[in-house]
Amino acid sequence: MIRLIGLDLDGTLLTREKKITERTAAALNRAAERGVGIVPVTGRPLAGLPAELDGIRGIRYAVTSNGACIYDLSRKAILRETGMEPRKAMEVLAAAEDLDPIAEIFAGGYGYHTPDTSRRLEERFAGTPVMDYLRRSRRSMHSLEEFLSHFNGRIENISLMFSNPAGRNLTCARLEAVSGIRVIHPWPTDLEITHEAAEKGDALMRLAAILGIAAEDVMAMGDGDNDRSLLERSGLSVAMGNAAPHILEIADHVTGDNEHDGVADAVEQFVLQEG
Repeated sequence: MIRLIGLDLDGTLLTREKKITERTAAALNRAAERGVGIVPVTGRPLAGLPAELDGIRGIRYAVTSNGACIYDLSRKAILRETGMEPRKAMEVLAAAEDLDPIAEIFAGGYGYHTPDTSRRLEERFAGTPVMDYLRRSRRSMHSLEEFLSHFNGRIENISLMFSNPAGRNLTCARLEAVSGIRVIHPWPTDLEITHEAAEKGDALMRLAAILGIAAEDVMAMGDGDNDRSLLERSGLSVAMGNAAPHILEIADHVTGDNEHDGVADAVEQFVLQEG
């Protein structure tokens, strides 16, 4: 019996316009009424959680920054944080410095970047719904290296966007020499780097254990490389129809895509039809 649903956001719960369809919202609300917990499990930082989630009942917890953080949203408390030390983040940034990627670091629930990065992101995503997300969740710093040299906390995630796959591949090769990190491939030209112990699947299972829910009673849905562990660790794994081929292969079930209520299809089939 499904008691907890872990949902990736971009490419899964959200459409290209970064919206939740009425049918999908209704299905999740019906599940919540039955006592099923709904948990966003995303690569976004806490500040990037969309306002659309407010329309879904039963969302008390969230997993952010690719599993680096587990939040109790109702108490505004962090239950677990697994991040890199600032000096490790500097090592990661140095591996790509000469390739001039669009670089961002995530810490304390926000993304940080320089004014130049902000300009380049504007050029890349101008006129798209992504810009609303970026403006809400980012803070500008004069220098990422300067920020890291004075920051005493943990770095949740690092995002590197390259102009071509060659830059990404070269950086991947260089990062093999950096210990204690996990490298994720969200897009053909992009990389995301976290602490080696931070992953979506482990974070969701830790949350389930806190709530007294067995893995077999957890359903997870996702579409990308950073969702692999999420699907592998959950009792019922559902890949979106728009998922990457290697994600489709590992899922127990393939549902519709994120533009056509794939989440609603799966919730209706595996949660609302139970009993």
